Amino acid sequence: MQLETLILNLMEKSVDFLENAMNIDERRQLILSHLMDHNILSVNKLINTIGESPATIRRDLTFLEKNGYIVRTHGYVKYIPPPIIKNIEISAGKIRVAKAAASIIPRNETLFLDSGVSSKALAMEITERNDLSVYTNSLSVANVLATSNVATYLTSGFLEGRQEALVGPDTENYVSQFRFPMLFLTTTGIRPDEGLACVTASQANLKRTLIKVSEKVILLTEVSKFSIDSIRVFASFSEIDTIILDEPIPNSKIESILRKNNISIIVANELHN
Repeated sequence: MQLETLILNLMEKSVDFLENAMNIDERRQLILSHLMDHNILSVNKLINTIGESPATIRRDLTFLEKNGYIVRTHGYVKYIPPPIIKNIEISAGKIRVAKAAASIIPRNETLFLDSGVSSKALAMEITERNDLSVYTNSLSVANVLATSNVATYLTSGFLEGRQEALVGPDTENYVSQFRFPMLFLTTTGIRPDEGLACVTASQANLKRTLIKVSEKVILLTEVSKFSIDSIRVFASFSEIDTIILDEPIPNSKIESILRKNNISIIVANELHN
């Protein structure tokens, strides 16, 4: 009888652990949502609102602070809103990545440009092309291409203002009608042991849909993203065909993981020296 009780207790603890592990992304998203609504909250208020243990919430806050979403001071938490894309200065690394990406786009190609600063940088590199058809959910990309000879198609969807991106079920339904030869994908962070991660569920769902309907998936990123994590994993490395980077990967273990997943690695710094 005691053995049965012990087994039942262990099973209950295992279930609790798995449920907690499965809900970690949702919990962190919930914390961010509350902070987006209120801008600043006390840690105790968050603990009471989320309904998890203080230790769990503090671990989540440590994660969010480390990755630049919040700042903590004297028992309070403040949300750090991301800058709107049109006001972000495009880094030299992103420009190198964009030039490398533009150089591998064949003539008369149809492609999808994901939202993000790297996609905007790529759009700026192809404005002189007159043989391309570009689909995008990014207002920034569409604005860059508006006065060019690139045939540009903007998806439908809900406007996620800070990213200047259209997302949601309407966007997913729209892109599901197509088969894109090339997808240029962006990411907020990269988990070396899991894959690519972004912030919101709507972003993650759209990126997953885009990957499914694309023949070749090309990630535009800087090496620094390998040290940044985000809320939701939306793709494993096995779903990526090519990664274009600004600098060589300094970590041999990470490079080995990418190679094992048959990912072609293009280092823009080497390609355009």
